[in-house]
Amino acid sequence: MRTPRGKPGATATAKSVEIAARTAHARMTTLPAASPPTLARTLWQAAIDLAVLSATSVTFACVLTAALVSDRLGWTWPSIPYGYARGDVLIHALLASLVVLPALVLVDWLPRLRRPRVWQDLAFVLATLAVIRLGPPDAQVFGTTWTTWEVTTGLFLLQWPIILPLTLAAALLRRLLRGAAGTR
Repeated sequence: MRTPRGKPGATATAKSVEIAARTAHARMTTLPAASPPTLARTLWQAAIDLAVLSATSVTFACVLTAALVSDRLGWTWPSIPYGYARGDVLIHALLASLVVLPALVLVDWLPRLRRPRVWQDLAFVLATLAVIRLGPPDAQVFGTTWTTWEVTTGLFLLQWPIILPLTLAAALLRRLLRGAAGTR
């Protein structure tokens, strides 16, 4: 760094400004250390994850049903008369969400995965995809002759125009809710 000629205190001032700028830059780019998880914080995060996953699963079931029944996006509860009603859809979504919840809690507790948010977001996206595949709607809503592979192909893989935005919205909602709740 050049110093102006003829000014005796300019070198010390320029160096102190440069040190202050480097320190401020280092503070802004350094992530704060992740605080160790507590039981209350973990339970709160699990409750947020469970709510978001269940809501995503129910939303997928209703949008998929509307798309397959009326050939356009909308909201239709999947149902079979005397066999599969709204309560069954909600219970099915809750059970599918509970299956993947331990994996999300494990990601929050592992120190190496807790630090970067990318790993947490990736784990949540994979959990959301698993919940969408495992959750409602029951394939019998669309007929009784579905094999497991047909369910995976027809009701999951071919529905990427619904799944992709829904999964991204769920990950964003999770991040916003955790930020508003004061957890990461």
